[in-house]
Amino acid sequence: MNRSLEAICMGSLIMLLMMQAVAAAEAETNTIMSKVFAAAIAFSVAVAAAGFTISKAGSAGLAASAERPEVRTVAIIISAFGEALAIYGIAIAFFILSA
Repeated sequence: MNRSLEAICMGSLIMLLMMQAVAAAEAETNTIMSKVFAAAIAFSVAVAAAGFTISKAGSAGLAASAERPEVRTVAIIISAFGEALAIYGIAIAFFILSA
């Protein structure tokens, strides 16, 4: 009788410890997944905004440089500001993932 009670107690203790390990692993997985999801949203919004900016600024810059070639440099600089949005999005995504 005493041996069976010891076996039941040991089995219960082992199961309890295993359940705590599983719960801790699930919490860590949820934290990692939320970081990845936040980084993906930050990066995708930045890239979408950069694509929209480059499409509008690029087409306007090409039209302006066709009429007046001296504004070509200004058009390229304005398009570069749109490209900087994507670079900032990558930086923010890395900051989120490293936190």
